[in-house]
Amino acid sequence: MQASDIAALPIRFGAAIRDRRLFHPSGVMAEGILDRIAPADEGLPMNSCDVIARVSKGVGLPGAVPDVAGLAWRIPPPPDLRSCGPWDVLLASTLAGTRVGLAPALSWSGATFSSLMPLRYHDGLWWVRARLATRVDASGLSLEAIERQIDSTGITFDIDQAPGTSGFRPLARLTLRHVDPSCDDIAFDPAMHSDPEVELAPRWLGDFRRSAYKRSRQGRDAQ
Repeated sequence: MQASDIAALPIRFGAAIRDRRLFHPSGVMAEGILDRIAPADEGLPMNSCDVIARVSKGVGLPGAVPDVAGLAWRIPPPPDLRSCGPWDVLLASTLAGTRVGLAPALSWSGATFSSLMPLRYHDGLWWVRARLATRVDASGLSLEAIERQIDSTGITFDIDQAPGTSGFRPLARLTLRHVDPSCDDIAFDPAMHSDPEVELAPRWLGDFRRSAYKRSRQGRDAQ
């Protein structure tokens, strides 16, 4: 057993006790569309496609209570690379202006989502962030409000990318249009499911994150 597996054992026990995801247990699953805005040869290989996405609360606090906000989406593999599997992108709310300062969000409209870890692509490191472009007419961080908005008019996130320490530039637009609770058993895992040319950096932290998600799934299955 690797050191990263041992360090992640408490996560397995926590998920078993809760009988659900330890991280982001409460969320809304939806079908959506990812539209690439950046030129094809600029930055991460994130192309336009249909996606499955999840908007969530990190601790699972009830109602509109502030919480760490989460956004995840799954990109299917290109037709010529079906054997490679999907690419999961996971973001969480951070302090304004930071990339790694994980923090609760007071509202959906005011949240900035970050990948928290850079993605290594070819010889460079790339950060991903997202911000809600749609106005949500509800105070606080209510998943019920997000669910209603998706099923009525849809919601759109602006997705940006930044190389290294440089500033962010538009990458894509993510639009969620239909709530699909039947997909709620999907386990998003950015360490296990990635583009063949993309990986989390640094590698040792990616290994720990991979073990953490694995232990969380094992804890849920143990029930």
